[in-house]
Amino acid sequence: MRHLIRGLMVDDLEKNRNSVSLRLSQQLEAKGWSVAWTMVGDPNEARKLLAEAPPFDLFVIDLLFDREDFDDTEPRGLEIVELARVTAPKGYIFVISMGDDHRRDLFAGAEELGAHKVLRRAEFTTESKINSPASVAASIRDHLLGNASVVEVEVRADRTDPAVQALMYDVGEATLTQLHRLILEATDDATDAVEVKCLVPGASGASVCTTTAQVLRGPTLHHVLKVGRTAEALFRETRGVLRARQLLPQRFVVPIQPEQPVGPVNGWFATGAHLDRDALTLRGWLGSGPTPELVCDLFDLLFSDCLGALYDSTGEDIDRPAPSLFELPYFRQCLVLDAMEELTPLLVHPDGGGLDDATRLRADVGSFVTEGRLPGVQERSLPQLSRVCAAHGDLHGGNILVYPGRHPSPALIDFSEFGKAHWAFDPARLIVDLLMYGIDAGAESAFFYGLPVWRRLVAAIGELSTDLHAVSQDGITTACLSGLGWLVSQLRQICHQLRTEADYQRNRWEWHLALGSLLLRMSYHRDMTPPKKVAGLIAAHDQLTAAAAALPART
Repeated sequence: MRHLIRGLMVDDLEKNRNSVSLRLSQQLEAKGWSVAWTMVGDPNEARKLLAEAPPFDLFVIDLLFDREDFDDTEPRGLEIVELARVTAPKGYIFVISMGDDHRRDLFAGAEELGAHKVLRRAEFTTESKINSPASVAASIRDHLLGNASVVEVEVRADRTDPAVQALMYDVGEATLTQLHRLILEATDDATDAVEVKCLVPGASGASVCTTTAQVLRGPTLHHVLKVGRTAEALFRETRGVLRARQLLPQRFVVPIQPEQPVGPVNGWFATGAHLDRDALTLRGWLGSGPTPELVCDLFDLLFSDCLGALYDSTGEDIDRPAPSLFELPYFRQCLVLDAMEELTPLLVHPDGGGLDDATRLRADVGSFVTEGRLPGVQERSLPQLSRVCAAHGDLHGGNILVYPGRHPSPALIDFSEFGKAHWAFDPARLIVDLLMYGIDAGAESAFFYGLPVWRRLVAAIGELSTDLHAVSQDGITTACLSGLGWLVSQLRQICHQLRTEADYQRNRWEWHLALGSLLLRMSYHRDMTPPKKVAGLIAAHDQLTAAAAALPART
């Protein structure tokens, strides 16, 4: 498909008009674009065209024009730049001029008035990387694609999905397709249509979506695009993936391709993770109602064949008590404390949390969040040794993908937090995610009658009991209970610190601590219903209290 754009060339020398238009046209033609040029040599005629003709997409403007009444030139091109910026705000303005010695601010003036590229005529040469005709043509193309003046790629998406709508509004279709194009160009691929599905928010405010594209010269390609305003956060993602692929079986780690973020496009950057085929998030897959056997097989693959070996092989003892569980970043402290203040009326309401008094909960949770203290325990009473290991660092149901089929298989994305973490962090992170997003996720999540059931469910998991129950028996709840049952029954094999009974008795307080610490994070999630937030806060307090009670006696 060839795309036609309208160009206005304003220069009083015909040889300049012909030369510059030819070189730009050749470069744009190579990308499938044609330029319908209108060429004028008189600034007054250019002003008339800008006032009367349909908007132009591209302007190529000389700055200096001969005066009729005096042997000199005048910068009439500046008027055209300013008018073009007003009449065609999406257009690309390329200023190319000889300049002169006594107008030293001429080119700076053109930039201030809105020109996107300003060059001396001698700089517009194939010998320059950044000022060559190919480079200028690429800038023109990127600009017009970025503001949707030209649409090369059709976006197909579910317009009724709020997450997709938010993604399209925040990032913009044109920006998303531009970033997607840069991802494909890394492997010399191209497409004219892309299907977009939204996944979950990523680290550092990034948006995550899956894309499916039938490339023009090859098979259908599937990617996970992570899009954000901050390149550094995406660099952490690429570095994390490279480290993970050194330590984990590569079939479980979705590779980044290219290995560096692309962009910026309109202030956005992106990374692209290449999927073998179309995939669902674990949350989405569990919502499809897989059988308990399939759920257990998938979890077995994820932990027995992948993460469990990572935890074992990278574990090391440190002389600090449970890092990453006691030490909440300041912004998380503020979020938990604000949520606790907001939820206090619900905690004590007879039709809500049903607590006689929230004073103790508020005091215990507050001292834990701000001071790292367990209820009734002095810091000197804590064991001063703990164990860390390499971990995914954000193991929730949106960062685990599932390739569906007769034998579903898992794959991991978003390794921004990959690194050393407490030995219980990954399993507890996933369990809390299943509890809060999967168990009774339908209408039951909006009513407080489920709270006692959820509280008992968390208590059972804290004690590694497989006697697990929920309110409903819908497909996702049944699937999540199967996953939770597998994790609880296999936790001693997954976590080195719980292997033997002696290990369990010595270290189970850290398991309770991990659940409590991570449950607190759910108290401030905006997409969590108030009953689930209250349940998370009360269950977190239960687990912190259980951790204090399970501390081994000091010898």
